[in-house]
Amino acid sequence: MAITVTAKNVRMLAGAIGRDFEAAGTINIGDAVYLDSSGKIVQARANAAATSFAVGVLVASYDGDTSIGSGERGTVCTFGPVGGYAGLIEGSPTYLSDSAAGGLVDTQPSGTGKWSHVIGYGERDGVLFVLPGVKAPQSLT
Repeated sequence: MAITVTAKNVRMLAGAIGRDFEAAGTINIGDAVYLDSSGKIVQARANAAATSFAVGVLVASYDGDTSIGSGERGTVCTFGPVGGYAGLIEGSPTYLSDSAAGGLVDTQPSGTGKWSHVIGYGERDGVLFVLPGVKAPQSLT
């Protein structure tokens, strides 16, 4: 199921770490992002290896808008709690969507051409703990 985000409510909470990046295209506040080959952020999506390695979520624009455009800079939370999300399951991994660029889901993508990438976990409903690269536990049986 898709995790919903209210861009105007997205904010880093105490203990979160953010970094500033330039965008290579339009990105909405709350979207998961990856770094392209030029070091610019782009909406992440789990439908290709190159686009599925997210580094965090966009949490702020410099002008207070709910999105940034190509060439504009924004703050990306690379680690820690971020508020403004709904539909998170406490303690469960949150994955990149394979169908919506920048989107988050609570179910691991599967099937041919899909890539599974955990961006973090639901700390509680409303709060995503950004922890890119963590692998969800899997049974070895």
